[in-house]
Amino acid sequence: MGSLIGDPLPGAPELAARGGTAAGVRTIEMVFPDRPQFTAGKQNGRFARGERRLKAEVWYPAALSGNKLPAVYTDHMGRADLENLTPFQMTGRAFRDAAPDPEAGARPIILISHGYPGSRFLLSNLAENLSGKGYVVFSVGHTDNTYEDFLKQYSLESALAHRSMDQRLVISEFPRLNSEGFLKGLLQPDNVGVLGFSMGGYGTLRTIGAGLKADLRKQFGEAADELTEEPGWQGLRAVRAAALFAPATFFLETAGAKNLKIPTIWFCGTADHVVYYEQVHQFWKEAVNSRRFFVSYEGCGHNVANNPAPPEAASMPWEIFKRWSDPVWDTRRLNDANNHFVTAFFDRFLRNEDGKQKYLVPAETGRELTGFTEGTSAGIRLESAGE
Repeated sequence: MGSLIGDPLPGAPELAARGGTAAGVRTIEMVFPDRPQFTAGKQNGRFARGERRLKAEVWYPAALSGNKLPAVYTDHMGRADLENLTPFQMTGRAFRDAAPDPEAGARPIILISHGYPGSRFLLSNLAENLSGKGYVVFSVGHTDNTYEDFLKQYSLESALAHRSMDQRLVISEFPRLNSEGFLKGLLQPDNVGVLGFSMGGYGTLRTIGAGLKADLRKQFGEAADELTEEPGWQGLRAVRAAALFAPATFFLETAGAKNLKIPTIWFCGTADHVVYYEQVHQFWKEAVNSRRFFVSYEGCGHNVANNPAPPEAASMPWEIFKRWSDPVWDTRRLNDANNHFVTAFFDRFLRNEDGKQKYLVPAETGRELTGFTEGTSAGIRLESAGE
């Protein structure tokens, strides 16, 4: 342990350790009709509509037999639009295409939504950790916004228009996936947690009820038509809890934070100059109808959730290396704290494990946070509201 992504370091908080459930992993593809197409630009002043294809990595409880080798994930440095895309590989602790455990029973679901740009593997530390604790985890690659297919034009419009709807469309597939195929009987389609980082956090906030700013048309012109056509942003009933890592709140009406009705946990670095810590914290304060928690990492920048950097990135320029890094914080320490808090949060609000509430209680001045080894919660501030 300690050698692969998601493994806890010595001194990690109590709930950071991997669970005892063997996890399989498979790649699936989903196709949704009649979605805006941004790759070809405008036709007669409008964006065309057509099929939208999404890939997702799925971690699930597995029944292992024989000498199975751990999964190897292929992700990328650089970006397609910058023409510097470079693949690299990471070894995980799940097992590729392993047989599902027929005795596992239905599990709560976690949907992971990456940043801008990103990949379905960018938060595999969280995905593997949660899957080993008995959750079925879907990590979606948002087409037009991954490192492999990032658009040179209209990438932001694609993110704004698709991000929440991608989440909603994937969630709408859970009943079908629970009735057929390798996930049959393994899912609780009406007991879903969503975990979003950066632009994935923007999408998550829309999915659970936040609305767009009224003046978005001034920023995006005719493209805004595609952003505001989505029906009913009052929250998705299947989603019971949400984790928001440095969410991009600046496209959303702060007043709309009152529409958030489910439990939420928020993470942000106090030196985040991408989504701006104070804006995120203020949005959290305004979400008065949510049972909510806020984890501040003192001095940390934007990358509060990502995997540690692959060894290959150590020879790359800072502009590439910083995707997984922070000038102040050790990414592996962030991963340990994140795994601890997210486990406590989802166990409490998706599994109703009241005993996990103690890990979500702010520490008194001069005291350690519950579950942390003495001296290891330095720089971490936990707040709660909405009792």
